[in-house]
Amino acid sequence: MGKKFSTADLSKISDDKALAIAAFGESVAAYRYIVLSEKTRDPRLRDSFEQMAKDQRLQRDRLQSILQHLAPAAGYYLSQDDKLTVCVGPRLVDARDDARFDEAMKLVIASEKRSASFYLRYTPFAQDPQVKSIFTELAAAGITQVQRLRLLLQEAGKPIAEPCPVTQFRMA
Repeated sequence: MGKKFSTADLSKISDDKALAIAAFGESVAAYRYIVLSEKTRDPRLRDSFEQMAKDQRLQRDRLQSILQHLAPAAGYYLSQDDKLTVCVGPRLVDARDDARFDEAMKLVIASEKRSASFYLRYTPFAQDPQVKSIFTELAAAGITQVQRLRLLLQEAGKPIAEPCPVTQFRMA
């Protein structure tokens, strides 16, 4: 599993760049949930992953709408370091068997935590109140998503023991 972390100084990132990074993270998350829904044989997991993909796409669309409002002509190249602020591992997860499914879930959970951390850490630097508000909301949603994934997997008989418990996050 990818352990690399971004070294970006969030105080030097503009709101529009932060929104672009966030939208990238939500897009990757949606894609991963689609892959997981297609690979699982458990109908409950499949339905849950499909709903999670839909939720992530809605979050991405909200972020992109704010970005379009703040910087209508902006276009961003996101560096690997930018992408590491919200994602762990490769975009495409391999979930074709139980062992790979477990690894894919560890990546998804780690990325949800990393995204929540990014939102929480960037919020004090946000200049626009709308950005501050949505990032605060998405930080809490990310932590809730991790808890939801853990419960869902436990109920399906696939508990995932990943590092960095979500209980270590503090919401201000």
